[in-house]
Formats: sequence, structure tokens, C-alpha cells
Amino acid sequence: MEIKRIGSLELASMIILFQLGSSIVLGMGMEAKKDAWIAIGISTLIGIAIHFCYVALYRTGGAGKTFTSILQEAFSRPLGIFFAGLYYLYFLYLAARVTADFAFFINEVLLWSVSAWVIKLSILLLVAYVCFLGIETLGRSSEALSFMTIAFLILVIVSIFFLEDFHLNNLRPILENGYTPILKAVFPTLITFPFGEVIVFLCYYQYLKSFSSFQKHGWLAVLISGSILMLIAILNVGFLTAELAKFFIFPFMKTIEHINFLNFIRHLELLAVLIFTIGGLIKISIFSFAGIQGLAGIFKVKKDQKMILPFLLTVYIISVVFMNNFIIHLFIGLKIVPLYIHLFFQLFIPIVCLILLVLKLLWRKRKRLMHTT
Repeated sequence: MEIKRIGSLELASMIILFQLGSSIVLGMGMEAKKDAWIAIGISTLIGIAIHFCYVALYRTGGAGKTFTSILQEAFSRPLGIFFAGLYYLYFLYLAARVTADFAFFINEVLLWSVSAWVIKLSILLLVAYVCFLGIETLGRSSEALSFMTIAFLILVIVSIFFLEDFHLNNLRPILENGYTPILKAVFPTLITFPFGEVIVFLCYYQYLKSFSSFQKHGWLAVLISGSILMLIAILNVGFLTAELAKFFIFPFMKTIEHINFLNFIRHLELLAVLIFTIGGLIKISIFSFAGIQGLAGIFKVKKDQKMILPFLLTVYIISVVFMNNFIIHLFIGLKIVPLYIHLFFQLFIPIVCLILLVLKLLWRKRKRLMHTT
């Protein structure tokens, strides 16, 4: 059977939409108040370093291998399969979280009278269809949608800069409260959400037509998405002020609502809901496809499509039963999950895995040299 492949630009587009995802609608970095943009900028640089760490892990583990195989190579077969299973359940949980994020978002700004469970069901039905169509469809769709999203965001950014109520002075004084608020915003929240979440793309590198090409230029996707999030933080603080922005659940939407460029470009919030929801749909699909493929491999299911229904049904049940209060949902997602779950899966296990793989590689080289001598 022919293995389906995606190009480097398609994967980069997936990363951009993935990292913007729910981050674009939530007020990221507002713990740093006026310096939120600095916190996001620092986190972007750390995110690029994390990206290179994952690329090195995949290259050391053996290009072309599945994520499960890489973990088995590092930790031995039983322990590797155990960690792989944990990762795919982790992706399942994150898919449920993002589904809840966008259900609350749509419910709050557009469909006030529609029950959240209906919105979640509608989102996951679309995700099921994307997963059924496969990786090539996901890659091509992401490429087209990323250009559309970036074009829309450029329009919004330019329009906001011309608003009378937008003042760059709202960002001053820089470092008013010192470095402590910035560091608290960066660690662990911003480096794990959204930048550390790219751990999921270790499940996608195997589909690349040319991994070497992506290895050289893939970091630009992290830089682009991080720069966009930094600009959005500047817009939110510049228009709403830091004191006001932190009181809104979706501050960027509140900023977009006030756009009135030459009395011509107005009411962009409706288009924003559509475009941001598409980004969320791609993010949920990326988590879901990785989890479905991985669990299908562990349980030796010949047709991956058979895993779509049980996987997404579990996602739906978790999001409906355990994620029905938005305040609690946000608190868990931004305060508890980054510290106690994200750091373990995004940094601790990958670093240990990389160290073990490098040690095994050096040991094999030493044995070969001993045999040759």
C-alpha cells in the first residue's frame, strides 16, 4: 500500500494553524499585563528551541519511524509502548480541551441560545470527516486555510492600528513591575501552551516527503505563529489597556468588534468567529489524527478508520461531562495542566528519550569501532 505524504509547506501550515488555534482567542500572557508581548516573544524563542529538540529526537530515533517506534527504541519495547499509550491518551485529552474551548467561544460570541453539547457534537463530526479523509487532505486544507487566516489577521492588524482609541502608550512603561510577572507568564503556561504542544508533530514527521527540507526551515512556522500572537497582545493592550483586557474572556474579539476603517471595513467579528473556529477545527483534527493513528498501531487495528468513532466518542464524552464550566475549565487548563501534565509530556519525557537515544547511538558506534580494531 502506498504511504501518503505531505510537503514541508503543508506541515508548516499545520503548525501555524495549530499554534494559533485556541491561543488566538484567549488572552495569552496577560499575567504580565503591559509586558504580555514580551512574555510571548520570549516564549516564542523558547518554542523554537523546543521545536529543534523534537526534530533532533526524531532524527536520532530514526527518520521514517513512528512515534511509538522511537519511544520503544529509547525505553525498550514494553516501557516504550506504555509511554506511547500515555501520549495518545494525552492527545485525546487535549483534543477534548480544545473542543470545549471552541464550544464555549462559539456559545459566547455567536450562538448564545444553542447548547454547548450540540456545538461540541457538530465540531467533532467535522473532525471525524477530516480524519477519515486522511493526512493529505489535512495537509492541503491547512495550507489553504493558513494563508486565508494570515491574510485576515493582516487586515485586522492594519485596521486596528488606524483606530483612534489605539495607543502604543498603553504599553508603557515597559517592565513596570520588573521581570517577575513576565517569568511567571512564560513558565510554565506560555512555553507549554501553545509552543510545547508541537510534541504532537512527532507523529507527523514520518509523513514528510523531505524531512531534511523541513528540518532546515520548519522553525519559521513557530516564529510566524509566535510573532502573530505577540502582535495580538500588543493590539489588545494598545486598544483595551492591560487593566481592561484581563477582564475579558476573549479580549481579541472585543478589540475586533470596534474596527471601523473608513466606515467601510466593519463588523469583522462574524468573519473572525468563522476563521478562528476553522483554526480550532484543524488543531482538534491534528490531536485526533495523531491519537487515532497511534492507538490503531498499538492495538494492531488494520484499518485506522475503525478507531475514529471510539476515539472521538471518548473525546465528546470527556468534553461534555467534565468540561461544562468555562471558569473551572480555564483554571485547570492554564494553571494546573501546564505544571503537572504538560511539562511531563512536553519536556521531561522527550529530553530523557533524547538522552537515552544519544547514549545508545554512541554505544553502538563504540562497539563498531572495537570490532573494526
